[in-house]
Order: sequence, then structure tokens, then C-alpha cells
Amino acid sequence: MPWPFSGKSTAILAGEPAESSSSRRTRFAFKLFRELTRTRADSNIFFSPSSVMACLSVVHELASAETRESMANALDIAGLDHVAIELEIASLKSAFSPRADAEISFANAIFLGRFAQIDPELRSRLSALYDAELNGLDFSIPDAVATVNAWVNAKTKGKIPQIVTELSQLTALVALNAVYFKSRWEEPFRKELTREHPFHTASQTIKQLPMMIQSGTYRYYEDARVQVAALPYRGNASMYIVLPEAKADMAEFQEDLTSGVWESWLSKSTSMLGTIQLPRFKVDYQAELSSTLKALGMERAFDPHRAQFEHIHTDRPPVWIDKVMHRAVAEVNEEGTEAAAATMTTMFCSASLHQKPPKRFQMIVDHPFFALIRDERTRTILFMGWICDPQ
Repeated sequence: MPWPFSGKSTAILAGEPAESSSSRRTRFAFKLFRELTRTRADSNIFFSPSSVMACLSVVHELASAETRESMANALDIAGLDHVAIELEIASLKSAFSPRADAEISFANAIFLGRFAQIDPELRSRLSALYDAELNGLDFSIPDAVATVNAWVNAKTKGKIPQIVTELSQLTALVALNAVYFKSRWEEPFRKELTREHPFHTASQTIKQLPMMIQSGTYRYYEDARVQVAALPYRGNASMYIVLPEAKADMAEFQEDLTSGVWESWLSKSTSMLGTIQLPRFKVDYQAELSSTLKALGMERAFDPHRAQFEHIHTDRPPVWIDKVMHRAVAEVNEEGTEAAAATMTTMFCSASLHQKPPKRFQMIVDHPFFALIRDERTRTILFMGWICDPQ
């Protein structure tokens, strides 16, 4: 029986508090998602909130005074002492711990310019807590860009061969995080059942795309405005597909999508028989996150006149964040998913309603949708995004 089953119109918020998740990582993920969609509501967006949070958490360790406080607020770790932050980072890292049925990894690195130094005690903390590799690098030489890109390429198993095209000789520090995920579906889609099916893109064009189809029992929720289904991977992770009603205002839907709403859907979901039709999709997303992070309250860290990074010592003060680059790629097909993401921060110094569900559901993903990959052991969001055009 096709959805929707209810004729009653239900607002997506449904009285839920905006960011009511108990997980700081989940709250940060949805804040970042909404900020990214405000400028690109009709484009593909795909990123790893875990990668962004990990990279910026390293930089937060280097900050001081009001800059440290504003970064903590943006990252949703305000008020935590050193021990609490250590527990938060340990939980984040454990989401990427090795497992028998999936390839998954997490890596941090810091490249220090030849005129920059970090206190020995803090270097030890970054190495122990974040598993950060600390390396010296002369950013004035031509090979500097190749060195940074080679690290990212290796840590993402070749999925992201390049994250940067140039580096200034005034760069004091480059902080990097890379994450990688590859797993098969618990029940792979049968390739012989994949058929061409129309997909209505955000630009109002209709494309004939290869649509995978599968029937089974899924964790599922629906109301008059949305369908939510979980497709499990091997290795204790799942992809959640969130499909708005076709006539919904997509920009409004994105703006209303908060951690509180998300966790409300999960709490109301149940195991249910159904059929899912999902397009194969590939996405390669790259963004410079400075304006997004400023909007989340991190302006001071990017301001050469106000940034406070007293734990980085240079002979050319002051020091500030210049750019935060993020790139994420994913390929979803009948066998499973391969995804990777990398985040790079460069720092400069101066020179210049719920109802009883039906017996069976049908979910046809033939218009823009939200996708999220979550580690089920820690409930950490590994990747998330908005797919307007699967091709």
C-alpha cells in the first residue's frame, strides 16, 4: 500500500524542541546541516559531521580565552572540562573502531610550519587523545601541497586524492582529519531487479535512473509529511533514508530538520514489512566552511585582530584560522556503500503525529531525500546529506 496512509497534515516539528538530543555530536551535526542547506537548498550536500568535529576539536585545543569559548559553543562542547572532552572524543573515535564486517577508519594529523611551535605538553595531549600525527612542513616549498594531499589520499584509500590546491608560505599550521567507511548491506539488493525509474530532481527535471528495489523488514516511521526507513549494513551501522512528501517545501523541510525531530522519528519507529525503491547514487561534495562556522558563532577564530591561539607560538604573530575545507564522497549501489571524508583547517600568522502503522509500507525514493549513515553502537553520525540529484 503506497504512502501516505494518513490524510492528516502534520508539521515536521510536531512540538519537538529544536536541538533536544542528549548527544552533543548529534546536535552539532544537525546545526551544521541546516547552515549548509541555507545557501544550497537545491544542491547535493554530503559531509561527515564527525570529521568536521574532530578536526575543529583539535584546533579548539590550541585556542584560548574568548576564542576557545566561542569554538566550544559552536561545537556544542561548552562547559566541558578536559576529562569530559576526553570522553567525548573517545566516544567519537570508537565509532570508527575496526570491525570484522566493515572497513572503517579515522585519522588526524597536524602539519606545523617551520616557524610555528606547539607546547610539548599539548603536543602529547593531541597525540594521545586524538591520535594526531604531528609533522613539520615547510609551506613555502612546492611539494607542500602534494604532501598534504598525499596524506588525505592515503587515509581515504584513494577516494579523496586532493583537498587543497595551494598553500600560502604564511601558513602556520594545517590540521587534517580523514574518515573512511565501506560496508555491504546486511541484505544486498539484487542487481537483476534494478530498473530504470523516473526521479524528479530539485531543478524540476525528470531523469531516468537505475532504481534498486528490495522487500523485507525494516525499522520504519511515517506520518503525513515524511517516511523514514533504516537499511542496515554489516558491521553494526545503518543508512537512514528520510523521504519528505513530494509536494513539501524542501527548503522549509531542511530548516525544520533538527536533532529533536530526528530523534523523535527514531523513538517512534518500529519494525515493519515493506518495499523500498532507492536510486543508486554517487556524490562528491566539497565546501569551504568558514562562512558556515562563522554563522554558528565561531567568527572570532577567523578574525586576525581578535583570534586568540596562545598555544601556537610563532615569530610572526598573530595566528588565526584562514580556511576550513571539507570534502566528502560516497557511492551507494546494490552491494553497499563506500564513503570517505576529509576536513582541513589552515591557520595563518601575520605577514599580512504518531499513529498505528499499517501492515506493510511502500517507499519509492523518486525525489530529493535526506540520507544519514550512523554507527549503531555509539549512535554517532558518520555521514549525512541531502541528495537532490543522484547523478
